[in-house]
Amino acid sequence: MRLRSREILVECLELAGMTERELARRAGLSHSTVNHLCTGRRDSCSRHSAHAIEEALNLDDGRLFV
Repeated sequence: MRLRSREILVECLELAGMTERELARRAGLSHSTVNHLCTGRRDSCSRHSAHAIEEALNLDDGRLFV
């Protein structure tokens, strides 16, 4: 699934008071997956990863990814 905006992802992390590592841990993903999305190195991930990130950030499905 494609990330709508890396800036929004980073802002959501900041608003949640969460680090990339904390998000990765809560979502059950590797830190590198989260880091690559936050830095723009990657702009997409699997449906499972997208759902796990949105769930860890308490966001509705489809808020960060399309």
